[in-house]
Amino acid sequence: MLYTRLDRMTSNAVELLLERLIHSPDLRPFRALVEPLERYDRERGGDLVRTLRTFFLANGNSSETAERLFLHRNSLLYRLRRIEELAGLDLGNPRDRLALQLGLLAMERGAEDEDEHPKPAAGNRHRGGQG
Repeated sequence: MLYTRLDRMTSNAVELLLERLIHSPDLRPFRALVEPLERYDRERGGDLVRTLRTFFLANGNSSETAERLFLHRNSLLYRLRRIEELAGLDLGNPRDRLALQLGLLAMERGAEDEDEHPKPAAGNRHRGGQG
């Protein structure tokens, strides 16, 4: 019974912390870590960001990640090496993994902000009453 209560308290505290953090400018440096992955995906039709998210959802278990992505394990390992090269981090290092998780959180926050406050198109900017 005590474990359940502590687990629930911890879970609530984590959710509260993440809610505060997601709206913090302190995430900007972490966002920069995943930008090369986004750029790679955009330019080459890759799937590195999705691979990284899935890797974290599978608690770093590469076999489970490969299964979830319907990939051969060697293909997944290639993607993970590519992620490490582009981000300049080691997925075997807990601090690096945390930094990348925070980068993904920042990326999600950025997407939410753009949905709530879309940037005007280049030709549609308001000019203070001018034509």
